[in-house]
Amino acid sequence: MDAKKHYKLFKAGKTWCTMAITVVALTAGLAVTNTFAHADTTTDYQTALTANVQNGDSTSQAAANTHQAAQQPARTVDYGTQVNDGHLDGASVDADNNAVKFNGWHATNHYQTGMNHYVIVLDGSNNHELYRSQVTEVNRPDVQKVYPKAPISGQGGFSVDVPASELNSAQSLRLVSRYTTKANGEPSANGADYWFPVITTKAGYLDNFYVSGNKIIASGWHVDDRAAGMPNHYIILFDQTKGHEVARQLVENTASADLPKAGYATVANAAKARFSVAFDVTPEMMGDQLVVLSRYTASKDGNSNYSDYWYNKSLKLNNNRAGYLDTFQVAGDSLLVSGWHADDDTAIYPNHYLILFDKTANREVARQQVTNNPSMDVATHGFGNINNASHCRFSTSFKITPAMAGHQLIVISRYSTKAGQNNAGQYANYWFNDKSVTPYNNRAGYLDNAIVNGANDTIYFSGWHADDAEQILPTHFLILFDRTTNHEVARQIVQNTASADVANHGYGNIANAADSRFSATFKITPAMAGDQFVLVSRYSDSKDINDYGHYVDYWYNDKTVNLNNNVAWLDDFSQNGGTVHVAGWHVDDMSLPYKHHFIILYDLSRNTEIGRQEVAGNASPDLLGPYGNVLGANKARFDVTFNVGNNHDAFQVISRYSDAPNGEGNNSDNWIFNRYLNAYQNPSWMYQINYTQIQPSGPVGHNIGPGYEGIKVQLVKGRLGTGGYHYTVDDGYRVMAVQRAHGLPATGWVDQATWVALGLPADQWTSIDSYIAPLGAGAGQGRAAHIEAMINQAAKYIGKPWLEGCSSSPAYGVDCSGLVMQALYAGGINPTSCSSIYHGFPGNEWNSRNLFNDPHFMNIAWGDRQRGDLVFYYEPGTQTIIHVGIYLGNDQILDSWPPYVGINPIVNWQHPVVAGIRRVFA
Repeated sequence: MDAKKHYKLFKAGKTWCTMAITVVALTAGLAVTNTFAHADTTTDYQTALTANVQNGDSTSQAAANTHQAAQQPARTVDYGTQVNDGHLDGASVDADNNAVKFNGWHATNHYQTGMNHYVIVLDGSNNHELYRSQVTEVNRPDVQKVYPKAPISGQGGFSVDVPASELNSAQSLRLVSRYTTKANGEPSANGADYWFPVITTKAGYLDNFYVSGNKIIASGWHVDDRAAGMPNHYIILFDQTKGHEVARQLVENTASADLPKAGYATVANAAKARFSVAFDVTPEMMGDQLVVLSRYTASKDGNSNYSDYWYNKSLKLNNNRAGYLDTFQVAGDSLLVSGWHADDDTAIYPNHYLILFDKTANREVARQQVTNNPSMDVATHGFGNINNASHCRFSTSFKITPAMAGHQLIVISRYSTKAGQNNAGQYANYWFNDKSVTPYNNRAGYLDNAIVNGANDTIYFSGWHADDAEQILPTHFLILFDRTTNHEVARQIVQNTASADVANHGYGNIANAADSRFSATFKITPAMAGDQFVLVSRYSDSKDINDYGHYVDYWYNDKTVNLNNNVAWLDDFSQNGGTVHVAGWHVDDMSLPYKHHFIILYDLSRNTEIGRQEVAGNASPDLLGPYGNVLGANKARFDVTFNVGNNHDAFQVISRYSDAPNGEGNNSDNWIFNRYLNAYQNPSWMYQINYTQIQPSGPVGHNIGPGYEGIKVQLVKGRLGTGGYHYTVDDGYRVMAVQRAHGLPATGWVDQATWVALGLPADQWTSIDSYIAPLGAGAGQGRAAHIEAMINQAAKYIGKPWLEGCSSSPAYGVDCSGLVMQALYAGGINPTSCSSIYHGFPGNEWNSRNLFNDPHFMNIAWGDRQRGDLVFYYEPGTQTIIHVGIYLGNDQILDSWPPYVGINPIVNWQHPVVAGIRRVFA
């Protein structure tokens, strides 16, 4: 056989070119492959085709002989011997690089006269058809010699021009030669395909692509026919996230003897195609997806006339980090810190700092640069994927300063681009929030005395405050703090005295426990009257009375000083003809700023003032015992006479302290109710009738939580969609979900913010609590009017639902004792044994028992019952009070019993056992 040349194809940028390679021209003894190529398909192109080959009759044979005779001397044609062979001799590019000419031949015994000859070009990587062309047969006498009896051999040569633009998307090519009866080149049953071997022009593989330290390591190989004419080899790092090149390096290839043995011997540079390169990691790369491309180029800058190979491995710089604090503790005057912090960002942030952060003050208080130590245990226990996991341990200590005492401290580990204590540069932090230390945090205190001396306007404090922080904060301040106005009003520096009892009774572990007692006296100023105060004990590093420096505090919130006392009493309130005599006393903290004391006679029948007199405070040493803590208690008595003529209306006395000479201006009043003149009143041992509006007793606007009941709970449960009368744990979980949804602290308790978040009106939060039935009878009216006032108020609830623990306005339901309380308020009675506010608190739902046992109501026999009396009931078979109603007369009561408020027989099947009767008005 003859030696022939064929040409390896390669791409010059976007252009196909050729390179001559010597190969054996003809191969003998190949088995016939019955295959075909389908146009425009991306699926498997080599589907088996059973050839329908016939020897033919005399007519067909004659036709064949005629065809051959027209082209060459007569020869014997053999259709029976299987032949299907071919060879691609070479390829060339035209002068303008616009087309590639492929030359070769295809001999087969499947040929029939008149068949069409096509050459089809496929993408060698996926057998997708790129181009097809019908060819003019070329005379090949060399092939005829090898296959003299094949129907087509000497005339089986071909030369086809393929537009280069059709080939530029492929890295490798494969040609198929086809004989077919179909004019469009599709396969026919009696035709034949010959598949030429794949023409490989370039290949590559990336062996390594990873981060090491602050370098990205890439190594692999790239074989490329074009490398022969392109001496410069660049490895380029490409950022897929941002879509641009981030770095490149010119490399020298190294030997790759393994590649020729692995099937790449025909590629020009297969024996020397390996490379290895390291790129610096930059901050801009962090978090991005990176890939590598290999480029052979004829240009020195690598930007023109090149051949690229893109590798399919990618690398993402993920910012992985982890850490753990092994030690964080106080040792003497230092904080010991040790642990580890592994972080991918160390590739670009080589400087390691430990920062001490004050969570109390929300600021950094110290930092140190540290050198990392080996940490193979970290790398081998789940963190080996992080860049510096094998070298990330640290250990250091911080000096405790006065600014740190009593403050919650945490550690931040920081890797930074810049060195120097005051230059952070770009950085990555790891916050060790799971461990905190509060240096010198042991402290305790107790206030033995908080005494107001009303006679000389002073407050005396004594107690003790033991604190570890005293070691570095030696100055002791006592501060008087006004909780009403929320500001400090006075301070003193004190010297501690011995307190061995403190050290010996459970506090010996605190540094200054044996020397922690104090005492001090503060002068009360007029501006302080009416407010509430607490004492704050403070250790500081400053001796300046006007500058606290750094400090720690102990608040004595369990003992408060109230300067809002207001108590008065009438010793005598009598009328003799046209003269009214008033004598008594009035102690009031507001007497300090309000120097003018007036006694006012008020006509309750006409709701008007009769007269007023200013009095000079008379000595009252008898009051210093019970009321010595009230300002001005030593001069609080008065004794005055009013001329009223023939006026015999109901009178009440008002004692007033005022800052104005005429008694107007700012003032503090006490409507003295222990005595009325000419007004209906109960005996002194019974509840006194109020002729001024009764005020709520208890915390208006209180929060609700587990165990609470009442109308607030009912409204909340209505919003939550839960049943029952008590606020349950399940209600709490549902409320927590609402609180989280609205960015509120998830406590499970309903406060005003949660109330509004539940969609309830904001004004209801306090209006429900503060409702007290208005007075229904005046001072000039008698017993019957007060009884009717009580019954009239209760009647407003008729038809409302029975609701356990409820006692609010007639807009809502009530239970039995809740109804009675509001009725009593309307009659002027304010029972101290129960309260409409506290009625909804846990354990207060059975206020009927408190009313039954209240000694300020008159015990009445069954036969003496009258309208307005309270009727109490036992639980049948027990001596336990379970119900109360208001007697209407005619053996009927007005009560609240499930399911609603109504009028019922005094004895009925629901509550058949009467426990007793109590009279409200004598």
